[in-house]
Amino acid sequence: MRRGLSAVLMAVVCGCATTKDSVGGGDARLDEAAGKDAVAKATGAGRTCGPDKGDLVLIDARTGGPVTCLAVTVSKEPGDCAIGTECPSDQLVKGFTGSKGHVTTNAPFEKVRLAAVADGYGPSYLFNATKSAAKPLELELAPADGFWLKVLDGDGNYLQNVLVTFKEGDAVLAQVRSNVLANVFFTQRQPFGGQPVTVEAEGYAAMTVSSQSELGDDGHTLTLKK
Repeated sequence: MRRGLSAVLMAVVCGCATTKDSVGGGDARLDEAAGKDAVAKATGAGRTCGPDKGDLVLIDARTGGPVTCLAVTVSKEPGDCAIGTECPSDQLVKGFTGSKGHVTTNAPFEKVRLAAVADGYGPSYLFNATKSAAKPLELELAPADGFWLKVLDGDGNYLQNVLVTFKEGDAVLAQVRSNVLANVFFTQRQPFGGQPVTVEAEGYAAMTVSSQSELGDDGHTLTLKK
């Protein structure tokens, strides 16, 4: 029996929300210590950090903030490398991001696919990347678990803070609001399991998606049109 898409889509994580940890037990000193630990983790204090400048910035796809003081490996691959296939690669970076998410690549490149691997994140890519001295490139690190979509308009612009509704027939499976990077997140890796799902957003025409192959060249792009 096919697993219902409603079960897949009911647990949705929206990247636009911020969370704040709390510690129970009634001990103010423990609360204060926990708060300091949280700040240290967020700022990279006590960890190895790379330079604060570079030609590539790694961004957390959920929060829109830089990925700080994290070990990462970045490689370049042919620009026409298809998703899900192994392609020849050359390592550009192996080290730690800086306090603002920067790394420095060690070679020029043009119209390549950049691939980044870091603990806690899934393999992440930047397509059609060309190194520039004028402005750092930005590569979003996707979560290790679940599935995500980037919501764009017909001109390729980010659709931020847009409420997107997913339906199977007349049944509403989920309503998800895009974050500052126009991303929405699902706890399951494949919300589109071969059954038609209608996608609606206010001000845009409804569209039907049946599989991940219909979601752009990277399999994660949802393009809404007027």
